[in-house]
Amino acid sequence: MRLIAMTLLLLYTGVVHAHQPDLSNIMIFEQDGKNLLMIRSALTAFEGEVDFHYQKGAYKTPEAFIQLVIKRFEHTCRVIINNETIRLINPRVVLGHETTVVAELAKVPQTIKSYYIKNAFFEDMPSNQCELILTAKGLPQKQFILNNTNNQEVRLRVKNAEWIVKDSSSSFVKNLLWGAIFVIVGTFTIAVIKERK
Repeated sequence: MRLIAMTLLLLYTGVVHAHQPDLSNIMIFEQDGKNLLMIRSALTAFEGEVDFHYQKGAYKTPEAFIQLVIKRFEHTCRVIINNETIRLINPRVVLGHETTVVAELAKVPQTIKSYYIKNAFFEDMPSNQCELILTAKGLPQKQFILNNTNNQEVRLRVKNAEWIVKDSSSSFVKNLLWGAIFVIVGTFTIAVIKERK
């Protein structure tokens, strides 16, 4: 049943993404004993990012285009599990109206306590939305949306065999508070120095 649901999901997202370059999806799953990461979007989305970062005309052949896609992928996609950076190895690109990048996650720990995923491949595209579908052994399949609002990333921890999104808003508020204190103290100090002169 799960295989049927996954197949239908892949078919559905394929139809949608082939015509909407601002939509993409990233899946992390296990297949044949390997942990894989797969990014799918419209070919025009990949072309737009490659042209933007490497200039129009930077490639003359499909093979050269694939190499630039892989270079951008390696620069913009990060996976950290249990505070250990996971290498993404053997990346390959399947070109088509909908284009796919697939890479293997090397040395994924058996027990997962925390997970960080960033996919900034399409970050330069306004209104981009990347649907993340995450599956891991012993944990429920989970779906998240990555976009410019959340910096194209999600931080998760595992609690009671469930995915919990780490709330980074508290650290943001704390940094904002310290920044405000710094500005107030700095302004006060400058005012005192000017008054003494």
